[in-house]
Amino acid sequence: MLIMERNMVGVDAGSVYPTAERFQHSELRRIGDAYRVVNTVQAMYDAQDIGDDEVAAADRWYREFLFATVGVVEQRPNAVASHEKGDVHTWMLGRGKCSVRINDVRHAMGLCAHVRLEMMLAREMSFSAMARQFYPGLSEARARMKISAQCALILEQLASFYENDRINKK
Repeated sequence: MLIMERNMVGVDAGSVYPTAERFQHSELRRIGDAYRVVNTVQAMYDAQDIGDDEVAAADRWYREFLFATVGVVEQRPNAVASHEKGDVHTWMLGRGKCSVRINDVRHAMGLCAHVRLEMMLAREMSFSAMARQFYPGLSEARARMKISAQCALILEQLASFYENDRINKK
């Protein structure tokens, strides 16, 4: 799942709690002993607007975007550390391949879809924040509904893009 863990402060009897300010600015969910920020992808998944394929595609796009733009590889929590160690050359080749895939997504889906992907996944903007940017003249509820539907459609297209890419490489 694309539930991002965040630094939380305030330890009490072995438990970690978010600050009061964090509670005000993020939707949090307690999973086990940890509080986690629920992002837009998780909200759409919980509402059954998207399925597992879309969540996986969003996760892949985010990891590739992060590696391509910042050079950071974010491992999945359950990933096995069985990757071969490389040198600076293999690292940059991998980063270049991720950059090409992000560019391919941008060209296949269009700039408008790519901007929404960046806002939703890379910048972790809420539907409300995105709605204020795209539809400042509409009511917040109507604008949020439009953005939510657009994001669900974009994630379906992204999942289809990655599936077609996988099939074409066979």
